[in-house]
Amino acid sequence: MNGERPTLESIIESLHAEGLLRDPGRAAALLDRLRAQQPWYVRAMVAAGAWLASMLIVGFVGGIGLATGAGTLVGLLLVVGALVLRRLSGNVFLVQAALAASLAGQALFAWGLTELTGGQEIETTCAIVLVTSTVLFHLFPDRIHRTLMVLFATASLVGLLYALEGNALIPVLGPALAAALVAVERRRASLTATGRGQLVAPLVNGLMLSAFGCLALSTIYVLPELGVDFSFYPRPWISTVLLGALFLYVGMRAWRPLLASGGAAAATVVTLMLAVIAAAVAAPGLLLALIVTVLGTASGNRSFVGAGVAFLALFLAAWFYGIEVTLLAKSVTLVATGAVVLAARWWVLAVLTPAHGEGGAHA
Repeated sequence: MNGERPTLESIIESLHAEGLLRDPGRAAALLDRLRAQQPWYVRAMVAAGAWLASMLIVGFVGGIGLATGAGTLVGLLLVVGALVLRRLSGNVFLVQAALAASLAGQALFAWGLTELTGGQEIETTCAIVLVTSTVLFHLFPDRIHRTLMVLFATASLVGLLYALEGNALIPVLGPALAAALVAVERRRASLTATGRGQLVAPLVNGLMLSAFGCLALSTIYVLPELGVDFSFYPRPWISTVLLGALFLYVGMRAWRPLLASGGAAAATVVTLMLAVIAAAVAAPGLLLALIVTVLGTASGNRSFVGAGVAFLALFLAAWFYGIEVTLLAKSVTLVATGAVVLAARWWVLAVLTPAHGEGGAHA
C-alpha cells in the first residue's frame, strides 16, 4: 500500500481483474457516466440559468392565476408538472427548473387555497404547507427538494404552534427533532437495505437543520420597551433536560468501550457529560451541537462534525448578543464555561492518558 486513497476506477478494475463483478458492463457504463459529468462550475451556471428562466415563466403564469382567481389550480398544475418533469429527466437544467417550479407552485397553491377557504391566513397557510410538504417529501424524487420539505414542514409546525398560542410546546420540538435525527441515523443501514435509502439522507439533513432552527429560537430577545409581552422560547431548561438525556444516550453509545472498562475512566466520562448538561441549563443549543458532533464522530460522518461545530459557534454568538440576560451574566457564563473546558481537558489527560499508556506498555 502506498498510503493513497483508492479511487472508484481502481476499485472497479481490481474487482473486474479478480472476477468479482457480476455485471462488468454496468460498471463500465457507470464509469463512463461519471467521466462525462460536467465540471461543477458549469453545472452551477446551468442551474442558475434554470432558476432564472423558471422564475420568469412561473412569475408570468402565477400572475395570470392570481389575477383570474385561479391561483390554486395554477399552483397545483405547476407542482404536478414539476413532479412529472423530475421523474422523467435527470438533466441538470430540467432538474433545477423542476425544483424552482415546484417551490413556486407550492407557494401559489397554499396562498390560493387559503383565499378559497376564507380561514385565518396564518393558521390555514401553515396547515396547508405542513400537509403538502409531507406528501411531496415522499413523491418528489430529489434530495434537495426533500430536505427543503422537511424544513418547510417544521417551519409550518412552529408557525402553527405560535399562531395557536401553543408556544409552550416549542422547547419540546427541538429535542424531539434531535431524537428523530439520532433514531434515523442509527437505522440508516436497515432503512437503506429496505429500499428507502433515497429518503434517509434528506430526512437526516432536514431534521438536523430543523433542530438547529428550533434551538436558535431560544436566543431571540424581545426588547421590553416595545411592549411585547410574548415569550418566543419559554422555559429553555425543558430543552436542556430533554437534550441532556439524549446527550447521555449518544455519548454512552459512542464511548461504550471506555465506559465498559469501568474505573476512573468511566467515572470521568460520565462526570464530564453531567457537568456539560448542568452548564447548559440556559443554553440548550450547546447540547444539540455536541450531540450532532458526537454522532458524526462515532459514525465517521464529517459533515455532521462540521455542522455541529458551526452551529456551536453560531449559537454562542446569537446567545451572547440575543438572549435577555445581563452582559455581566453572559460574561461570567462564558468565562466559567471556558474554565470548565480547560479543567476537563486537564482531567482527561491526567486520568485517561496514563491508562492508555500503561496498556500500551503492557502490550
